Amino acid sequence: MKLQKFKQKSFSKAGIKLFTIICILLVAGVFFYISFATFQVQQEFNIIKGSVQDLGDVYFAYYVDDELVYNMPLQNNGYIFDEEKSNCTNHATLEWDNSKWAPLVTNLTETRTKCTLYFKKTKTVNTVLGEIEVYEYTPDFTKSACDDETCESHEKGIFETTDADGTTYYYRGSVENNYVYFANRYWRIIRINGDGTIRMIYDGTVAHENGEVIEDRQVETSPFNSANNDNMYVGYMYTEGEAHGVSTSSAIKEANDAFYTDVLSSYASYIDIDAGFCGDRSTLNLQDGVGTGQVTTYYSGYLRVVESLPSLLCENESDLYTASLSNHGNKALQYPVGLITIDEVMLAGYSGGTFEATYNYQLQNISSYLYTGNAYWTITPVGGFNPYGISSWYSYVFAIVEDISYIDDYRTTVSIKLRPVINLRKDVTITGEGTKENHIQFLKKWLL
Repeated sequence: MKLQKFKQKSFSKAGIKLFTIICILLVAGVFFYISFATFQVQQEFNIIKGSVQDLGDVYFAYYVDDELVYNMPLQNNGYIFDEEKSNCTNHATLEWDNSKWAPLVTNLTETRTKCTLYFKKTKTVNTVLGEIEVYEYTPDFTKSACDDETCESHEKGIFETTDADGTTYYYRGSVENNYVYFANRYWRIIRINGDGTIRMIYDGTVAHENGEVIEDRQVETSPFNSANNDNMYVGYMYTEGEAHGVSTSSAIKEANDAFYTDVLSSYASYIDIDAGFCGDRSTLNLQDGVGTGQVTTYYSGYLRVVESLPSLLCENESDLYTASLSNHGNKALQYPVGLITIDEVMLAGYSGGTFEATYNYQLQNISSYLYTGNAYWTITPVGGFNPYGISSWYSYVFAIVEDISYIDDYRTTVSIKLRPVINLRKDVTITGEGTKENHIQFLKKWLL
């Protein structure tokens, strides 16, 4: 009998095909994972424009310093959203809500839209305070900025804008790195001015926490002026019959000057005499007589608050209060000391918006570095008018309201707190980091 060679079972053609299909599926799966693994599905989004029957999914990819990462960086950790590089597919519109630290995708017309979000570090700027990290975007000034639940925006840091001298860097939110010890007193830096000088506001004989309510953070109580029956009394200095007069000192200026002579005069060589204080008396219209007597007047600061659009430009040179040896401004001050402007208050984190009496819709800001729990004056006029159409006519200046802490108008005869503001020279050297425990102190460079 002829023996037949035993044939061992091997892969059939069908098996080879199956193996090939499995490999293709595995490769496709790996490719799909690489393409989409770093995209996070967003189930909820706001639609502003148009209507879409089936939105499908929106996927987000995050790039930090141009490197792909799995998680979006947290707010206030030194990164900002890069609007220029970020984009979405399918012609979707991508916007960024910095206060909520979240993307907003609109104009969704197709499914499986991919949005790539780029984040970059804040830029580093060399200043008189050394190298500082600065946010370049413009905040939403309709929202108050602090680090607790009382604020809609949780911005905290140093931001940039412009003033008459160039780029200025201002502190916003519940910052804790702007403490200065000067003239045996504590101060908080408002901003580094465009000319490099340092603007700061009085904050007490000891260092206080943000939001701490205590009398020590103010100098004294004073009315803004001795009367409130004429537009001239909104001026830090004024002249009867003139819209921008500077012949007479206001009551608050006299109190400020007294503080200077008592506390700051022996430190005068540190204090800049060129930087000024804008008590803006520019008006909203050009009719004759506005800004004098009892002609109903609303000043430009009123509109900037209502529209939440702070500006550090001073429209009229006569309203820029500077020392007699200054190179610009009205040169009317005997001493280089003034008050904070309402625009600087908004930049620091107070929201703009409607503010008249019980119709105040602004958000409180009780953890701001400016909050003291006491009402205090700014230098910015509101106007002169008959409130609510009653018979009495009053002149008003902006102030920070006590307790609930928002912007409001006060009659010039009301006695509230004084917080002096000064500008330190730019040719100084510093020690310290600006914290409550390791505050900034100044040395004169020109003596070293």
